[in-house]
Amino acid sequence: MIRAFLILSLLQLVAFWKILPRMGFPAWLAIMASIPLVNLILFYYLALSPWPREGKWIGAGGGEGDAKF
Repeated sequence: MIRAFLILSLLQLVAFWKILPRMGFPAWLAIMASIPLVNLILFYYLALSPWPREGKWIGAGGGEGDAKF
């Protein structure tokens, strides 16, 4: 049982470690996702706070994007 918990925690840690920097958050927050109940707080924090990288995004409506076709 403990072995399964450790394996799942490690898989979750790796996934969050890759995803959080893409969202603009520090990667060390992935460690918080491995702690029970703290991970729920982290999920709500990520879901409800404005993402730092969203301010850099230029929507489809206007401006120049980085895409070159």
